[in-house]
Amino acid sequence: MSTYQNFDAIPALPTELDFDPVREPLVHNGRVVDGHHAIINPVTDKVMCVSKRQHNPVNFTHMWDSFREGVDASGIDQSQLDIKFNVAHGASAFSVDIIFKKYDYEAIVGEPTKMRFRIYDSHDMTFKRDILCGMYRLFCSNGQASLHEHLQVKQKHTMLSDPEKLGAVVSEFPARLEAEAELYPVMMRTPVSKDQAVHFIRKHVATYRVASGIKVNEKMVEEGARIWNMYEGLGNTGYRMFNVLTHIGTHVTGREGTDLARKQARVEQSIQSVVDLPQFKQLVGLAA
Repeated sequence: MSTYQNFDAIPALPTELDFDPVREPLVHNGRVVDGHHAIINPVTDKVMCVSKRQHNPVNFTHMWDSFREGVDASGIDQSQLDIKFNVAHGASAFSVDIIFKKYDYEAIVGEPTKMRFRIYDSHDMTFKRDILCGMYRLFCSNGQASLHEHLQVKQKHTMLSDPEKLGAVVSEFPARLEAEAELYPVMMRTPVSKDQAVHFIRKHVATYRVASGIKVNEKMVEEGARIWNMYEGLGNTGYRMFNVLTHIGTHVTGREGTDLARKQARVEQSIQSVVDLPQFKQLVGLAA
């Protein structure tokens, strides 16, 4: 499933994700490599990753079914859902977007916005189990990064395996997301020029580290400026800056053969770290 589909409850995982990973000693040139293990997809007989640690993944359905039970227990309205699964190559990792259409924040934000959950999980250690909640802007299909509330449940939290505890946490998300929506008008009132936006992108988004130091990806800077121009209707504001970043994190492309599911997760997590920066909060008017 690579496009959104409608549901009236959270469904079971796609069958390609329902398997028990096999953990075997790694063999190279006929010899066992001490301290290394191969994590294998038994359906395809392909190695998903090699681990030096005591990495012993279990069927994705363990977490997923606990999540479904937790959402049921939370009382959150599931009567109108749009859901999209993104499965990485070899079913070694996946993410899923769930838009809860019954939860609308237009009255606060001033435009159609819904509640969205994004869930990550992987057998190959690409990313840890993670549940995130945030806004979804319908006009541009942007999944908005979290600004303040940090509506997230990570793997280390026992809630992921305990439906009752997970349900108690998730039940608070709609109200807490409403509190986050109150920050959007603040960004809409905060002036940010194109020069400021491009400077921020150059310094905090387009940089990468090499052996010789820090470099700037000029193509990314140009892309950021292009996206800024796309959002002209939002004015020269902090909200426009925010949408430029969330656009980068949401609309991920790649060359033929690119594992877009994996790239999507990596880019979105990178953009969340940028939004968390105090420099971003200062720029868009959200500094304490």
